[in-house]
Amino acid sequence: MDAEICQAWIRAGEDLGIRVVAPFSLATESGETIIYEAHILDFGGPKGTVIGNKDSDWDSLRRDRGYYSSNLYPSYRRYDRQHFIDTLNDWVWFGQKGKEPSWYTGKPWS
Repeated sequence: MDAEICQAWIRAGEDLGIRVVAPFSLATESGETIIYEAHILDFGGPKGTVIGNKDSDWDSLRRDRGYYSSNLYPSYRRYDRQHFIDTLNDWVWFGQKGKEPSWYTGKPWS
């Protein structure tokens, strides 16, 4: 687990007014606990996004549990407001309609 990515998302949650659980864990079928950097609720899919670092395994565990999955690179170790907003816009809002953050545009990367 990349503690710096975890801390950057905690800061993003506070600054952007979004729900973030960091770190976040899921159990495998065998009962092993896999710890991820964060769970970003309301973005990426109905159950949110579970993020890992660029070397994270267990992508299928996240998807099988109904989460959107994203592995992030070291550029996410430092909170940069616009970079994180761009990422969240790209992931798309799945929270309650009409409750989107004021900065949310839904504009994709490309």
